[in-house]
Amino acid sequence: MRGGSTEVVIGLDLGTTSVKALALSGGGEVLARSGGGYALHSGAADSGTGAEATQDAGEVVRAALAALEDLAAQLAGMKIPATVRAIVPSAAMHSLVLVGHSGEVLAPALTWADTRPAETLDSLHAVLDAESSYARTGCPLQTPYHPARLWWLSRTRPELFAQAARFVSLTDLLLHRLTGEWTTSAGLASTTGLWNLHTAEWDPQILSVLGVSQTRLPAVLDAREVVGAVLAGPLAGTPVLAGSSDGALANLGAGALLGETVVTVGTSGAVRRLSSGPHLDLHTSDSPASSPARTWSYRLDLSTHLSGGAINNGGLLLDWVRGGWYSELDAHEGFARLLSDAAGVPAGAEGLTLLPYLTGERSPYWRSDLSATLHGLKLTHGRAQVARAALEAVAFSLAQVWELVNPEPGEGAGLKRAGTVCSTGGLAASPIWNSLLADVLGVPVRVQDAADASAIGAALLGHPAAVLQSIRQQAQTGAVFSPAGAGKARGPLGEARNRWQALYARLHGTPETDSGRSVRH
Repeated sequence: MRGGSTEVVIGLDLGTTSVKALALSGGGEVLARSGGGYALHSGAADSGTGAEATQDAGEVVRAALAALEDLAAQLAGMKIPATVRAIVPSAAMHSLVLVGHSGEVLAPALTWADTRPAETLDSLHAVLDAESSYARTGCPLQTPYHPARLWWLSRTRPELFAQAARFVSLTDLLLHRLTGEWTTSAGLASTTGLWNLHTAEWDPQILSVLGVSQTRLPAVLDAREVVGAVLAGPLAGTPVLAGSSDGALANLGAGALLGETVVTVGTSGAVRRLSSGPHLDLHTSDSPASSPARTWSYRLDLSTHLSGGAINNGGLLLDWVRGGWYSELDAHEGFARLLSDAAGVPAGAEGLTLLPYLTGERSPYWRSDLSATLHGLKLTHGRAQVARAALEAVAFSLAQVWELVNPEPGEGAGLKRAGTVCSTGGLAASPIWNSLLADVLGVPVRVQDAADASAIGAALLGHPAAVLQSIRQQAQTGAVFSPAGAGKARGPLGEARNRWQALYARLHGTPETDSGRSVRH
């Protein structure tokens, strides 16, 4: 407290379909919240290849500014005045906005879900080596990343591509509206596929292939560097820091320790781990046939790396099961019954196997053509077995990514499997889920109530280090679920996972990817 007022930092989380703003005190307490929503426009591509998923950049910026204005009004009305120390953004990854010479937005913003660049991906692979690009940037040469998008734009909309003076993210655009500066954070730059993890600069070789000069990209700042001050409005004069990506900041806001893995299940699912160096999934001498680039490696800031992978079908799969087998109940009751039913079925779902790929898959396969499969269905099976098979499918999918990020001792040049996994997201409130996750991974799972974790993580960047330590100490008090047996799951659950992997290999002709072979550089 300074001069009778409370110091707060505003964390501003610009997500895919909503913005959240909160004021975090020096005691780690959220004193006020605000937010708003905006549309994600989706549909089939005109070319018939991929799907469109765009946003109105102006709508997103207006929603963020309105949330900040509302939050400022709440703080001004508090009994004890609040002084805003800084505003720090948490940025949704993989948005792309084309900006003209006068700062005008030229087209709808592309989001991570827009797969139209698949139309020209093969031709990009012919001129840009995928493995070399991944080794330098930590980003697979796939449609969510800027190389594929910029190549697609230059081939399908060359006039628009040439007209763009800048290629920025939605958060970069917002920071420009707030401060007048064109910058991005190291964390967000590392998620584009254009930024070299090792040199901490835009990669000249990739830019040359794409025909993009560095002058068309924003300056890169470290997470805690000041972009500028707010130019107008109730928060005028407030410093704005560069921030980082929402994924990295979610780990920070959840209180995860360096080296501790966070597993999050919302609509999709993610496995993320903060570390002191990049962690890349490359060909190795002992596994020359393995598929590289199954995971990604980003930055939180210039000294902290974030490795992991995302799956498409997490809560989305469970909601599909709920809608198909529990439709007589409302959504809340149906989901609760689904989890209760799954808890009553033995490990292995009595022989039922579900491949969860309703919307294709990202890590570890990066295949949009995959579809879901329910195998081994018998007359004795009912919705409870389907619920159990679906829950196991989500756990098995996340385990594949977790094993790549956390190789067995001796497999990853000094890396070792973390002693505890932090469980966050909507499913973290379910004991059956946390118990299953612990059994599949073979390590203890600590539950963390991480509501608004990305916004909290952003705000922590503006506070002294002692506030982060306090958050981390609080996080260690969460409930812990221990695996049923020593090491990786054996018995019926281990057999079920082997059956699940064998079914994938039989249907899709891809080698099993549970070996966890990866290399740290």
